[in-house]
Amino acid sequence: MKQERKQAGDKLDMESNPKVAGHTALDILIGSSVSPKDSVVTKQRGGSSSVDKPRKRRKKKLSSRVNMWIRRIHLFSGLFMLPWVLLYGFTALLFNHPTYLSDSKTQIEHFSLSGDRAEEMPMANAMASDAVAAALSKLKAEESSQSIEKAESPNAIFTRQVSGSVENDERTISVVLNLNNGKGYLRNRTKEQDDGKQSEIESASLPLENGLELTLPQDPVLAFKKSVNDVLVPHEMAPDGLRLRSMPNVEFDAIVDGQRMRMRLSQNRERQRGGGSAVRDDASGDLESKSENPTYQGRLSIVGQSPRDLSARSFLLRLHMAHGYGVQTNSRWFWAVAVDLMFASMCFWGLSGVVMWWQIKRTRTLGFVLLFASAIVATSLAIGMHWQFVNG
Repeated sequence: MKQERKQAGDKLDMESNPKVAGHTALDILIGSSVSPKDSVVTKQRGGSSSVDKPRKRRKKKLSSRVNMWIRRIHLFSGLFMLPWVLLYGFTALLFNHPTYLSDSKTQIEHFSLSGDRAEEMPMANAMASDAVAAALSKLKAEESSQSIEKAESPNAIFTRQVSGSVENDERTISVVLNLNNGKGYLRNRTKEQDDGKQSEIESASLPLENGLELTLPQDPVLAFKKSVNDVLVPHEMAPDGLRLRSMPNVEFDAIVDGQRMRMRLSQNRERQRGGGSAVRDDASGDLESKSENPTYQGRLSIVGQSPRDLSARSFLLRLHMAHGYGVQTNSRWFWAVAVDLMFASMCFWGLSGVVMWWQIKRTRTLGFVLLFASAIVATSLAIGMHWQFVNG
């Protein structure tokens, strides 16, 4: 009986206070633990109701997830880039310092000219004076309206190092000298000695192992020109004027002495008189078909039979310069894929770093300074290098 009276009293209170009644019903629907009294007070103070709290929680949860994914991808992209950054950084160091990481057959000797030897070096100021005097004399002889004279401070300087090489039967020595200060270095490389055993082995081996010189009846250069005729004609260009530097190699499988071998047909790079595609123009080095019935001078060999002598330095430098997708899906092709992934990873790594920096308010000032300074330095160097490439 007492419980029925209490329920009737609660019902009467809800009917007499519609705000409390409505909010309590809504609280029941959304499962809120906020009491009607607290809700009314919150509304009267102008605060947000409990209806907005789930929305704010969802927004905050989404923002937290995005930040978490940015930080995770930033972390793992940095781990992915680590070997590539080390590789490109180290090989760039080798480009800047040509004497680093020399192989066992090469010795580097640094020297500095002094005394009489330094005085015998060509001097930039003297050459500048001679050039001005010779130019002035020629301009007067030609009765030109132009004139030239040496400036009071000409700032004459040699723009790069001078280099040369000398060799004998045992070694090759390259000399690199900075004419502005007389400092340079020698690169002393010992040649591989032929004791006669290698020649005996090569003479005893089969022709295909050493490379077999061939003359093919069809010239691929002419076939290439005919195939691109329809592409060049709309541009009013004749395919006969098309010149090629070289033809790509042809690789194929063949059965050699009962075994399946990978063969390579490469173009003979030596000058062949009377051949078609292998004959080179003396002026430009381009391939031309000189004979009426041009042929292809080639060399057939087994792939991997004659590997190149590649030092660690040469290998790393070639890795640095390797680029582009080849026509074969091999390690070079996958290397190009890795380079593209490296590009995407580096771009995301930089941009995500900016997002993470901006989220930490106390580091914004220092970050602005570093970012502005880096942009100024990079832009200035790019402009300077552009001027060197164009006018240097």
